[in-house]
Amino acid sequence: MKASSAVWAAALFAAGFAAGYGLRGSGGVAVRPEVRVITLRDTVTVAEPAPVEVRYLKPDTVRLAIVAPTDSAGQDSAYVGLPRSQAVFEGESYRAYVSGYKPRLDSLALFRSTAAVSVVQPEARRERRFSVGLQAGYGITPKGLQPYIGLGISVTLARF
Repeated sequence: MKASSAVWAAALFAAGFAAGYGLRGSGGVAVRPEVRVITLRDTVTVAEPAPVEVRYLKPDTVRLAIVAPTDSAGQDSAYVGLPRSQAVFEGESYRAYVSGYKPRLDSLALFRSTAAVSVVQPEARRERRFSVGLQAGYGITPKGLQPYIGLGISVTLARF
């Protein structure tokens, strides 16, 4: 009787192995794509831009010293009105306002950030439904239900 149970165990093992080998390519596991965001920083430099609009504002009154020749006895001061204006410098990707006495914009540098998104799709892994592994538990033997430890074939019912 012991020989027949060993034959049955071997037959079940061989049948499970054959079924698992035949079903090994039965499906794949869905894998999430990996999203990579790369931030690029562009620098736009505009050298000596020309104003597109000039507005004349109320003049500033400033007190200036009048310097007399060295043989003069004293110094004096006077209030002088300085003309003020506001200039608008504008281009495709910038706008700048400069105001004061003879406004001039020497240079302008803009830093623009652009996001480039790339999606990487990894290869799907094969899902294996049957496996052979070390098992421990209760099994049916010629003597009834008994605890056992050994090799066994398992079927994957669900993945977590």
